[in-house]
Amino acid sequence: MSLAAIRSSLLRVSTSFPLKRSFSSSIVSFNKNPISENNNSSLEKALEELSELKLSLKLSSNELPSIDNETLETSKLIDTLTGNYNPQTLTEEIIMPNADKPLPINAELNYYAPLKHDVKFGNLKAEVIFKCFDPVNVEFFTDFALRAAYYLGLPATGAKPIKTKRERWTVIRAPFVHAKSKENFERKTHGRMIKIWDSNNEIIDLWLSYLKKNSVWGVGVKVNLYSYENLTFNEEMKNIENSKLALDNLSDTIDSLNNDINNPVSQKVLELLKDPVFTKHMSKSDIEKLNIDSK
Repeated sequence: MSLAAIRSSLLRVSTSFPLKRSFSSSIVSFNKNPISENNNSSLEKALEELSELKLSLKLSSNELPSIDNETLETSKLIDTLTGNYNPQTLTEEIIMPNADKPLPINAELNYYAPLKHDVKFGNLKAEVIFKCFDPVNVEFFTDFALRAAYYLGLPATGAKPIKTKRERWTVIRAPFVHAKSKENFERKTHGRMIKIWDSNNEIIDLWLSYLKKNSVWGVGVKVNLYSYENLTFNEEMKNIENSKLALDNLSDTIDSLNNDINNPVSQKVLELLKDPVFTKHMSKSDIEKLNIDSK
């Protein structure tokens, strides 16, 4: 067989099965228009002729005729489509058109779902609720929040949809004569919720401040923070209450100031209490105690 016969058969196969290459060399997207029965028969006939030509040649690598690059690429595509097609989930790092640098991986990740860290201990630290009248804005902002949480190392789950709140009003179109004509209005409030787990409160505050700085118009944010305390928290609260009662009682306050002799602030407070401006509001027992303690 001659080179012209091989080229004509390859061109027939490529024209009978239209395809389109995407931006990446690892993804091939086919034409969505259905192929008729005549095209199917012509495709099978062209593939059979191509296989017969390859079998009839039986030449060594040195005796193979030289062909152009376009015919070689078409032959490789046909071999790929007939049995060696192995699509990949991620595209290869290739040079963008009209640019000298490859597409960065963080820019490519914008076309995929947000990445998330796994929840290890299950300690709930924060619940962030987003609400908006437009579902597009709330979806965009929750997607942005999840990506920011991933890069800050916060394990996040969601965004979980919240039940849509519907509000309806019926008002008259115009007063007086046209009062019987009514007009209906409806407003929908869409909500999403993101939960943050196993994180530090300072990092959560940093994440929330970043969301506030880059907030989207029309999206309201409500945050529920959860903190964990020791089992001795009740005793600490009692100590705070006792110290508050001691400050409310003037006599106990004077005793505590007198016991703290080395503190210059407490001694200065005692001097101020001896001033007539303060002593006129004291009882006789408190004044006597203040004078005795000062001696």
